[in-house]
Amino acid sequence: MKRILFIALSILLMSGVAFAAAPGRDTSPGHGDILGQGGLPSQPHKIFRLVRWVPAGNLGTNAIALTADSVVIWDLTSDDGITVTTSTTSGDNAVAGIIAVACLTPETLGRTAVQDSGKRNWTWLQTYGLASVAAFNHNSVGSAGAAFGCSDQVGLAGLTAGVTTGIAEPGSCGFVYDAVTAAATDVEVFLKCD
Repeated sequence: MKRILFIALSILLMSGVAFAAAPGRDTSPGHGDILGQGGLPSQPHKIFRLVRWVPAGNLGTNAIALTADSVVIWDLTSDDGITVTTSTTSGDNAVAGIIAVACLTPETLGRTAVQDSGKRNWTWLQTYGLASVAAFNHNSVGSAGAAFGCSDQVGLAGLTAGVTTGIAEPGSCGFVYDAVTAAATDVEVFLKCD
């Protein structure tokens, strides 16, 4: 009887090992957030954050609305981790990502994020994944894989100084998928701000 039980257990253990191999997608990666997942596995993963926009230079309601596909930075004046603004510093280290949905100007300047809660100057910022940039500045020329970030023109992207491959450089927020010509528009990029 002991021998039969031993053989049955051996068969069960060996068959368990044979069926233990499973695709990675069916196995838990461990504890933590699974970010950017949605839709079909063949769709590119993206991460968005709800942010508050304040125009640079306190232009307030005199500023034009922030357009989709604009490159923005984290606002260093509000320093709340929620507010973004535009920059005229090429390769700005505070680069936050790309605006996914156009945003209206604030109703009143000088407010905090709490005071602006529910107001019209909130929008979605994309920080990771396949995206599109509205335009590159007039002197950006580079090959596919070149790193990009803020340019010296408000809301426009620019290739980060001296980088022609996807090597990360300060002020870089990702890389371009296609070659960039001067004043290129609607350029496919991959964001890596998260």
